[in-house]
Amino acid sequence: MTDDLYRPQGLTLRVKHRRFIDALRLHGVPDEQLPVTAPLCGELLLSYAFEQPEQFVMATPPLLARAGVALADCQALALANFKGRFSAQLLRTGVHEGLVAVRTGGELEAVLLAFDGFWQHHVSSEIGRQTCVCAPRRDVLLIANLSVPGALQALQAEAARVFHASIDEHALSLQLMQWTPAGWQLAQTAAVDAA
Repeated sequence: MTDDLYRPQGLTLRVKHRRFIDALRLHGVPDEQLPVTAPLCGELLLSYAFEQPEQFVMATPPLLARAGVALADCQALALANFKGRFSAQLLRTGVHEGLVAVRTGGELEAVLLAFDGFWQHHVSSEIGRQTCVCAPRRDVLLIANLSVPGALQALQAEAARVFHASIDEHALSLQLMQWTPAGWQLAQTAAVDAA
C-alpha cells in the first residue's frame, strides 16, 4: 500500500462496541497499533477508518500520521467527509406506532449517532424531543417516541430481535440512549418509563 491510500478526505466514521478494542488486545495487537477511538455513549465508541476501494482500513495513529491528520482533528474531519454522501430517512417500522427506524443505505445508520444536527433538528421536529434510541447493529438505528404509550417496550423488543438474530462483528448494543444538546447519555430507565 502506498501513502496516497491514506488521505485526509478518505477518513470516515464507524461505531463500534468497546469489545472490539478488547478483542484486538486479546489477539496481541499492541496499544500503538490499536485503531483510534473516542467515547460515544456507554459501551459504544466512535472509530475511524480510511475508505479504500475494496475495504475500510481502521485508522491507527501511524496511519493518521501518514495521512497528515492530527488526532484532535479526527472527528471533525470524518464528519465533514460524510457531508453530502448519504441522506437519512425516518421510517415508521410497522412494529408499533411510536417506533421509527432510521435508514441511510450503505449500512451507516449507527454513524448518525455522531451527527448532533440530525438529532437536534431533524429528529426533534419530526418525532419530538422525548425519544429513546437504540443501535443494536451498525445498520439498525431505532427511535422510540416516548409520548406514544408502549413505544419504549416496542423499541426494546425490536432491538433485542435484531441484535440476537445475528450476533457478529456488526452487532453493537442493546443499551438505551437519549440525545441531549450536551451529547448522548445512557437513558435512565425509571425516567424513560415515566415519560
